[in-house]
Amino acid sequence: MKILVLGNSSIFNRKVLPALRKFKNLAIEVASKRKIKKNISYSKTYNSYQDAIKKTRAKIVYISLINSKHYFWAKKCLEQKKHVIVDKPITINSRELLNLILLAKKKKLLISEAIVFHYHKQFKELINKIDFKKFTEISTSFHIPKLDKSNFRNIPKLGGGCYQDMSPYAAYLIRFFFQNQKPIIKKKIHNFYKDNSNSFSFEAMTSKVNLKCSFSFNKSYKNYMKINSDKKEYKIKNVFSPPTDQSLIVIKVNKKSNKNKKIYYKAQNTFYTYFNMVFKIIKNKKFGFFYKQLNQTTEIKNEII
Repeated sequence: MKILVLGNSSIFNRKVLPALRKFKNLAIEVASKRKIKKNISYSKTYNSYQDAIKKTRAKIVYISLINSKHYFWAKKCLEQKKHVIVDKPITINSRELLNLILLAKKKKLLISEAIVFHYHKQFKELINKIDFKKFTEISTSFHIPKLDKSNFRNIPKLGGGCYQDMSPYAAYLIRFFFQNQKPIIKKKIHNFYKDNSNSFSFEAMTSKVNLKCSFSFNKSYKNYMKINSDKKEYKIKNVFSPPTDQSLIVIKVNKKSNKNKKIYYKAQNTFYTYFNMVFKIIKNKKFGFFYKQLNQTTEIKNEII
């Protein structure tokens, strides 16, 4: 099997590439306009995205470019009958995303946004312990310090801003915690600096679940989730970016006895888990799950903006 990567980004080198290298029979090709590190060998390299798409025999393309280029190259790849995986955000508006979904359906191809935090065992096992038939409160924050001015995530015309970068996390949380129910979205707050999204927060609720989310590009680092349900409280650190090289600890608090218990989870590469699932789905040609997920993402992001 072969995969072509468009771009040579930081997230690709830090997270995606180590995960892909775990697949022994996977040939990795890279197209990059930036200089490729000499200590990394690929099965093939290109310096033109267009040439790469036309010449490669890879059936899967991973797009890791600046946000504003995601739609253009995802569309090009689908038109060349390639399965497409895209860094978050998959597109910078709903119209573009709907166009990609329709094109993928027409061509019978996979289209997916690479959101992987929820594939960690700590998240999946913990959520299974929650009785959502009883009233449950979830509060979560993902804050990072102010980015360098030259970082493309700070530049609106390149698809930058906190909302573009972090709203995919928010969309997944709403999809997961509310399943097929449509929550009431309220207390929406968006802060901007020079037309750039600096932070956003909102509250989503039904009669059984209350979800409070806060995301920021301009605060001290914070990356956690707290769940209150049925006399128990769970505190999860590094929920949105679990490290691949260290164990994670979840704090379980018994609110009645006020005693804490630490639950340990082994280190896990969530990108590897994600790719393993994606490759199986491509083999089985069952893409409906991803089409549905992205349609829901479109609806949710329109609600919280």
